[in-house]
Amino acid sequence: MSMHHIGVDLGGTKVDITLSGAAIEKPLWRDRKPTVTDKGPGGLIAQLATMIQEARAKADGPTTVGLGLPGSIDPQSGEVRNCVMPWLDGTPLPALLSQAVGAPVAFINDAQAFALSEANFGAGRNARIVLGITIGTGVGGGWVIDGRVQAGRHGIAGEIGHIAVEMSGRECYCGRRGCLEQYLSGTALERRYYELTGRNTRLAVIAERAGSGDVVAASVLAEMVEAFGVGVGSLVNAFDPDVIVVGGGVSLLPILFDAGRTALARQAMAVPFKTPVVRAKLGDASGVFGAALIGRQSQA
Repeated sequence: MSMHHIGVDLGGTKVDITLSGAAIEKPLWRDRKPTVTDKGPGGLIAQLATMIQEARAKADGPTTVGLGLPGSIDPQSGEVRNCVMPWLDGTPLPALLSQAVGAPVAFINDAQAFALSEANFGAGRNARIVLGITIGTGVGGGWVIDGRVQAGRHGIAGEIGHIAVEMSGRECYCGRRGCLEQYLSGTALERRYYELTGRNTRLAVIAERAGSGDVVAASVLAEMVEAFGVGVGSLVNAFDPDVIVVGGGVSLLPILFDAGRTALARQAMAVPFKTPVVRAKLGDASGVFGAALIGRQSQA
């Protein structure tokens, strides 16, 4: 009897779930539901357990379960931390959910899930060291080496939004200063444009204006390119990945892959700089695929 794999991508607004056989990137079944956020951790655990049981019922045989979440699990305490849903922080989610489901559930941070799936099924396929970066409302990432996420001693490897690109720089909500996220995320870029113009403007519109003579918009994008170069170029100097895969809303801006790559090459010690910097391929499926894969790998 063949093993099936369940992947759950838990987000602040929706829960995405897939059931697959050996080919995780080709799900046999997929479902989405709005996240239950008004009933506390207990309500969410009940929702997740119900969705997982529904997937298991379709599997007709043994399953593994993996879950990606917008936060991480502290390896010491086993509790949720830094979650987009702050009311989940401090909850021993792995223990409670595994208990509710009656089977082990493997957990992974959503940015690490993105990197894992892109490395195995997407734009980083066949590369040995993959740096996956998501640039959207925040900045996150993950290191995948030989097809497996390297989460590190504290589980924080890939928290690239919080590497400093400017000493004593802009304040970050995390309590530190000069974090890359404050210079590169869509949120930060929109805030910067607002500071300079007094106008609330979406990033896509700022990018459009930069191309049609708006000098402030052009300067905001130039700052973004510089931050990308310094931040990601420094990571190249640390790990020298075989490929860099970029996803998230900001990755829709072509400037990241030309001017951004040039800025990155200036910071990297590799001359000539040959690392491909590529856009992610899997779209919003990367979360569930990475979750399903961590489930399979944790049972192997």
